[in-house]
Amino acid sequence: MSEGELEQALRELLDERGLWGFHVRNSKGSAPGWPDWVILGCRRVLFRELKSDYGHLTPEQRRVGYALQAAGQDFAVWRPADLEAGRIAAELDALTY
Repeated sequence: MSEGELEQALRELLDERGLWGFHVRNSKGSAPGWPDWVILGCRRVLFRELKSDYGHLTPEQRRVGYALQAAGQDFAVWRPADLEAGRIAAELDALTY
């Protein structure tokens, strides 16, 4: 599964749950490393980077991820295996409570 296919599956999961997610389509002019997705729930915000099975975080993505975690934020990487295992759906479900 490509990163694009994973993104489409995520969009569908967000729609099914009535969750709002923000994805920057064109990052030109933005500082590098910001996560692909910011997803808002009732009491939490998720910062998620989507990667294919073989994709790697850039040094900037790793730095921003560490900074978000150090600030107490929920940053993680989602891959196709996370979709197949139900992890993505479970984390999104937890946002609706």
